[in-house]
Amino acid sequence: MASWFSEGTVTVNNGNTVVTGVGTKFSNCRSGDMFVGPDNGVYQVINPSSDTSVSISPAYRGANASGASYGIVPVNGYPKALADAVNLMVQQWGATLAGLGPVSSMAVVPFANGGTGTTTKAAAKVALDLGTASAKNFGLTNGDLIPAGVLSGMFSNVAPDAYQMDRPGEPGQQGAFYKFLNNGSSSGLSYSTLIRIPYNVGYEAQIFIPVSQGTGSLLFRTTPGAAGTFGPTYSVYHTGNTTRGSGGALSAASPILRIADVSASERRDLQEESFLPAGEWGVANDEARGVIVERLGVGEYRVTGSLGLALEGWRTQDPHSPDGGRALGITESEQADGGAVVIRLFKQRWTLTDDGEMVPGRGAPMDVPPNSWIDVRLEMPKVDTPPPLRSTEE
Repeated sequence: MASWFSEGTVTVNNGNTVVTGVGTKFSNCRSGDMFVGPDNGVYQVINPSSDTSVSISPAYRGANASGASYGIVPVNGYPKALADAVNLMVQQWGATLAGLGPVSSMAVVPFANGGTGTTTKAAAKVALDLGTASAKNFGLTNGDLIPAGVLSGMFSNVAPDAYQMDRPGEPGQQGAFYKFLNNGSSSGLSYSTLIRIPYNVGYEAQIFIPVSQGTGSLLFRTTPGAAGTFGPTYSVYHTGNTTRGSGGALSAASPILRIADVSASERRDLQEESFLPAGEWGVANDEARGVIVERLGVGEYRVTGSLGLALEGWRTQDPHSPDGGRALGITESEQADGGAVVIRLFKQRWTLTDDGEMVPGRGAPMDVPPNSWIDVRLEMPKVDTPPPLRSTEE
């Protein structure tokens, strides 16, 4: 049977429902417990509001008393209340606990059951196959992972040593990305992006992407002699600054127009790379956008939308066969003051000279054969672009 509560003393007043205590622990009792007062009367605990105050029912029937003894008898309903609470918890959470299966009693949950099978971070990384990258920090020192956006920052106006790449065992030999302004060096370039690649102490290779010369330009130079002494700058030819003629030969490119019957052409490579139709009788690359070709008659074509033929370098190339580059005709060009260009194509006619030599000449007009095209190199209006950001770094 539960023990009585009788710590301290109480003050009671006749007709009053409030019992005041000194040194009491009324908070240990519950509503429904039995209060035995100084008058040996039995009352019911209604509200144990604090350690020193409790309400009873009915109101106290005995004489007023102060510093008197008392007793509180706990009722035997506590075990039932506890059992009811446990049953409620089982109803609410029993299915969840059952779903956990053996995990509910495990101190370390294995990987197969949704855990990591360990209690340490290092072992958990191994179990999760995170690899060595999971232990790296973001930064720019050796062993760090490069933060997002830093590579784009390498092309900003920053000191080169801020984003250098040292060769192991060769301090001071840094590779880096720069944007620099020409300082009178042998490159003769300005506003260029530079990739610097050290390959030995005192020697290096540099790759330039000149902004001022367009995105199609790519140049490089090396230091063949003493440190700081660069050799000549060389151009790198690629699909951005060359074009393939009808016979397969590569030529320096710029705005390029190909004259051919677009719909009847037998050449699948007529519209290769960036070439798109420029009328029914021509295709043009990116730099020659806006040019139009129209056929005036047999073997005669007018080109409009440009400033005319290229001011330097080659201008036109005769159509050639795709199986070895044999010439299929002879072209001639004529340019008007407004920039319009007329291209004419003739058959080849061989003439025997008095000294026995065969000399090619113009024959009858002919249209471009379906297995070839005429290459025309043009001069186009310049497109205004904002100047690149200045930098004094090389």
